[in-house]
Amino acid sequence: MNKENQTISLGSVSIGEGKPCLIVPEGGDNHRGSLAAAKEIAHSAKEAGASIIKFQLHLPEEEMVKKGMEETSSSMFKNWGSLYGFIEKNLLKPDEHAQLMEYCKTIGIQYFCTPFSLKAAELLRDMGVSAFKIGSGETEDMPFIEEAAKMSKPMVISTGMSTWEEIGLTVDVMKKSGTSFSLAHCISAYPPKKTSQLHLGVIREMRNRFGVPVGLSDHTPPEGVEDSSGKKISQEETIWGAIGAGAAFVEKHFTLDRNAPDADSNFSLDSKALKNLIQTVRAAEEAFDKERAVFDQEKPVWIWAKRSVVAVRDIAAGEMLNRSMITSKRPGTGIRSKEYHKIIGKKTKRSI
Repeated sequence: MNKENQTISLGSVSIGEGKPCLIVPEGGDNHRGSLAAAKEIAHSAKEAGASIIKFQLHLPEEEMVKKGMEETSSSMFKNWGSLYGFIEKNLLKPDEHAQLMEYCKTIGIQYFCTPFSLKAAELLRDMGVSAFKIGSGETEDMPFIEEAAKMSKPMVISTGMSTWEEIGLTVDVMKKSGTSFSLAHCISAYPPKKTSQLHLGVIREMRNRFGVPVGLSDHTPPEGVEDSSGKKISQEETIWGAIGAGAAFVEKHFTLDRNAPDADSNFSLDSKALKNLIQTVRAAEEAFDKERAVFDQEKPVWIWAKRSVVAVRDIAAGEMLNRSMITSKRPGTGIRSKEYHKIIGKKTKRSI
């Protein structure tokens, strides 16, 4: 893997080579426009063991054409008329985001946010945020990416709905800017339902192609997905696969109540599920440890399974040893077979 930009800071937390896989709860708009609920989401994430919490800063008139959104997103957001209507009803205002960021500092969890327009990025910059999360819809928005990169805030960039060519264009812009960044493999389906839709191999391929930390922005539901035979594959198994592919972080939508009438609630984690996920990831990291040694649990087997040097015939005292006089057999209580060459050409002091 390319060795550049392997670790980046998102404020009080870092991601990348040698760091634990960071779990990023995505509060999104599950606060339904309530600052009090947003604070409760942050507190609940902290209590579940998270060290970071992500929200979204929307300025509808800056990021969307209302009529166009009514024509293209009404079926997916029918309860609100369109995505524009949903955002209008559920957003937090910029001053509320500032209060939320201060609250996160107070309770000891890193505030993280997605700006969906250049104006939103400027507001977050002026608030003093540590980093930006860039959504999949903005990955190839070059005017936005170029200007956001000039703000010198580390960026995590999602790559849903993007081709390798489009991701490469964004990577080129980021590398030329000198701003540190990470990529997030993302499938922009809400939620995906089949293992064949997850494409987790992209994580390793991105790391190899671009030489930056890569994580997973995951929309699989807590109930899991189905493989081609119809067998249910748990969410935890999906995450284990991502970690095995080298994921530096995993982002999951997070809610106080999975039964709430939110756009994201059906694939969001509640506090209990988030706590379980964090514990699962820590366990997975233990299983994926890279150390290779004779481990304590292997020693009872080592003593009989390894091999020692043994004579193939009786050897008199004073004979010079050669390769034809020895072989290797179990157990491993004598001269290690890997060291046989050390005795070749030596004379025996006694008969064997």
